[in-house]
Amino acid sequence: MKLKHTVNFIKKHTVAIFVKVEKEEPKVCTFNEEYIKLFNSLVKDKYYTPSTPFAFGFASNTRVIFITYREMKNYMYETWKNAGASLIKIMKDLHIDDIEVDMAELFAEIASEESYIQFCLGMILSSYSFDNYLGDKRLKEKTVIKNILLVSGDKKDTENAIAKANQIANCIFWARDMVNEPSNVINSLTFVDRAKKQAESRKITTTVLTEKELKAANMNGLLGVNAGSKNPPRLFIAQYKKARAKKHILLVGKGITFDTGGMSLKPADSMLGMKDDMAGAAAVCGALFLISDMNLDANVTVLCPLTDNKTGSAAINPGDVLKMCNGVTVEVVNTDAEGRLILADALAYGIKKFNPDFAIDIATLTGACSIALGRNATGLMSNDEVLTKALVDAGNDTYERVWELPMFDEYKEQIRSDIADIKNTGGRLAGTITAAQFLSCFTEGAKWAHLDIACTSISESDNKYLSKGATGVGVYLLAKTVEKLVDVQKV
Repeated sequence: MKLKHTVNFIKKHTVAIFVKVEKEEPKVCTFNEEYIKLFNSLVKDKYYTPSTPFAFGFASNTRVIFITYREMKNYMYETWKNAGASLIKIMKDLHIDDIEVDMAELFAEIASEESYIQFCLGMILSSYSFDNYLGDKRLKEKTVIKNILLVSGDKKDTENAIAKANQIANCIFWARDMVNEPSNVINSLTFVDRAKKQAESRKITTTVLTEKELKAANMNGLLGVNAGSKNPPRLFIAQYKKARAKKHILLVGKGITFDTGGMSLKPADSMLGMKDDMAGAAAVCGALFLISDMNLDANVTVLCPLTDNKTGSAAINPGDVLKMCNGVTVEVVNTDAEGRLILADALAYGIKKFNPDFAIDIATLTGACSIALGRNATGLMSNDEVLTKALVDAGNDTYERVWELPMFDEYKEQIRSDIADIKNTGGRLAGTITAAQFLSCFTEGAKWAHLDIACTSISESDNKYLSKGATGVGVYLLAKTVEKLVDVQKV
């Protein structure tokens, strides 16, 4: 899809006009008396009169689409993102591949550069489709949007908004693609290859720890989970550095490229879709690419522990004990609670080696988070108020909203083991929180936050600017959080 600016209408075949209403209901008509009636009933402000579009020389067969949008209280940026998404939806519904958008009405409402960016972002995100494995017949059934022209006299503002929206969307799309790919395509090795290729096109340096180096670092959580797999484990490290940066932020993403549950085998229905268990790793990489593209004044290090969780003859068993990177011993009471084992090693390793000012991990960690929060919020647990506020504010700005859950000390009692320091699950009660308490045992001395995206990494249907499948959640949220943490240092 090409999104461009133009000063004047060119083709005048199909034109979109945006109208703010209380109830969203798109209207379609040709440029005739019906248009005048609709205009008078919908458009009620001083910036736009029924005679205005006549100056554009529309023909009687020009199709005019009134895109109605509703203001979202307390989330103005989301208002504009949804408005952009509404345009794409009606284009798909009506099989329109080329349209010109009259921006006059929108400019009367859009109050900031950021709002304009969000409007463009809504259109671009809504155009996403994962078609890598569709045949020609299926592809022909899909509406492919070719061109959208934004008609306005504000060339600089429009082109700037388009460029920044594309910048954000491209990084989200990379993460969506990675999660949507099947596990016979994305494994620990191919994930590294794709991430390195993106890093090489930016000022991002990468390092990869192989099995030999992981053993030397005593990363037995990652090695233990990998024991039943034919694919080798990897720790992918990527770093973005700025000479003027005063803060160093560590981002750790869970990279389970497929989760069978290991010896604590999942039921067949629960196993389907487990290719998305590396959404955290995709999110931190996508966020780092966006941070680099935004040229933020921060030093950011990304760690992605990568493996699948399989049932090979060497796989760890329930009841086994692992000695982790920081010396903490863990009784593995459930091999399907594997994500926290690889995250724990990565967190302990990253905090000790890089001494970050803030550390954030993100993972599709617990089904309990989906039960608690549904699809509309990511679970947040943290030990630092400044970091929590940055994440909450960033979540509200990006509409990747987070909700803080308590980290009372009493929850730690649930992960006490009879034969080791801790065990890797605390039972069904407060499962999301006890998982975070487990991770807290590997974050000593760090200002840290944990994000559980088990509930938000996947959309079960096409919904506004989310398509069915991977959402790319975390990419924009983490980049915006880093941007806010950079501002904190200046206070």
